[in-house]
Order: sequence, then C-alpha cells, then structure tokens
Amino acid sequence: MLEAVLTDLPDIKAPELSFETLKLVLKRLRPLQRYSFCVEACEEGDETKLRSGFLKMLKGNLSLEEVVALYSASVVLFLQSGNERPCNQRLELLNATFGYSDTLKPTMIHYATGEMLSSLRLACSDEEHCFVYILEAIPHILVASDTGKMISLGLLRALIATLSGCQIILHIYRSVWETWEMLNQISQNTILLDWSLRRTYVFLKAFALLTATAAFNSCNAELKQAGYRGFELPDKASEIAEWFKTLRNRLEEKHKDLNCKEGIMLVRFMDHNILAYLTETGNESTSEVGNEAVSEAGNDTTA
Repeated sequence: MLEAVLTDLPDIKAPELSFETLKLVLKRLRPLQRYSFCVEACEEGDETKLRSGFLKMLKGNLSLEEVVALYSASVVLFLQSGNERPCNQRLELLNATFGYSDTLKPTMIHYATGEMLSSLRLACSDEEHCFVYILEAIPHILVASDTGKMISLGLLRALIATLSGCQIILHIYRSVWETWEMLNQISQNTILLDWSLRRTYVFLKAFALLTATAAFNSCNAELKQAGYRGFELPDKASEIAEWFKTLRNRLEEKHKDLNCKEGIMLVRFMDHNILAYLTETGNESTSEVGNEAVSEAGNDTTA
C-alpha cells in the first residue's frame, strides 16, 4: 500500500500521546492494577519498568481479562512519543502481547475489540484523533497473529460503523460487502461539504486496510478454518469501485480548486490503495496484492 506520511498532512496528524495519558488508561485497566510493578511504574513515570513487567507477565499463565488488558496497554504504550529505540522495544511488546495466545473464539474477539475501543477512547476525547491512533497501531496488530488480525478487522469495522452512523451489536468482522453497505449510508455530499480532511482520511484508510487484509491476502487460511467468512470481494465489486471513482473525482475537483496539497494526497491514496485493488487487474492478483499491502503496512509506522 502507498502510505501517506502524516508529517505531510498537518491537518490529519493527531497529537502525540503523553505518559500521563498512558497512566490514565492503565488506572482503568483493573487487571493490571493488581501488579505492584504497574502501580509503581506509573507513579515513577518509568516506561522501561512497565515494559519489562508486562513482558514478564506474558511468560506466565494469564486470565482472559489480563490478556485483554495487556492488549490495550501495549497499544497505548506503542503510541507514546519517543525515539527509535523505545519504539522498537514497544513494538516487541506489542507483538509478544498479541502473540500470547492465538484464540479465535468469536466471544473473545468481540470482548477484546470492545475493551480496546473503550481504552483508546479514554486516551483521547477527540473522536477523530482517537481514530488516527487506532489506524496507526492496526498495521502492526494485524501482522502479530491471527487473533490480532481478527481484532484489527473488528476495530476497522467499528470505525466505519461510527462514521456511517450504523450500530454494531457484536464486534466481529463479517464481510467486505457488509462494510460497503455501511459506507453506502454516507452521502458523498456530506463527505465533501461537512467532513474534515482527517475524517475523510480515516474513512479511506479504514476501508483500504480492511479490504487489503480481508479480500487481498492469501494468509487467511487459519481464520477460514476457524469458521470465519468474508475473505473475498463481493460479486458486485464493480459497484463499490464506481462509488469510489465518483468520490475520487469529486474530491480531486474540490481540492484542486482549493489548491489543497493534502486533499490531492488523499486522492492519490485512493488511487493506489482502493481503486487499484478493485479493478479487474487487482482481482487477478489477489494474494500478491494483499500480502504486499499487509507487509508494507506492518513495516511502516506512519498511519
């Protein structure tokens, strides 16, 4: 996938998360507050102590509540500002956490996805900023394990449902077509006239990541074996492509008139990450496209 660098999109980038924000989230995660190292590290502002303690926890037998709490903690810790070395260490923790147990039970996926959404919303009161944080973490979560992949699909589906005003009962991915039906509830006039660049970016990025992960990835065999479905494009993919082509052209016209560089970058993002994969050529090379998209997303720390 062609990744849009957030430093090139100042109207889209969300503020960096502080250690105080991390402390706020950790205080909500009661399963982790039972551990003295977590309480002490928060009081001392010691990220290294937190990270080491979490890694030590992962070597033991953990309850479902503890594992899910670690999901949220590792994501918020990963999103902290910092230099390259801590970032790599945070990524190590993120991978270890989501690789702790490859559990694919629907009830667990639903529970974990819902808890992560609640924690990340607590980390940021601004809805759009919260969405950007989630999109920044998802490329790394989905390549960590099959559990991480299903949770990521659930998070992306939840973002799209929120943007489209649809309600979700279970946080479990179903299909690209179901996601498209949510998107189709959004008026293109609303996107063009009322939405911020950031909200439009979240919308496009979420659909691009969900489609690449679900329909253009040959590494979903374990998920299919576990009983999950929806890992292909619907028969009416051309209908989806036409909708996005129309939106793309209207966005290009708008942002050319405004001489808006960031808006034109979003148009290019659509070209490379949505429209290119919804064409006949994209369908003929499904596995290669999806694997490349997920691989590049996993290696890139930009949203």
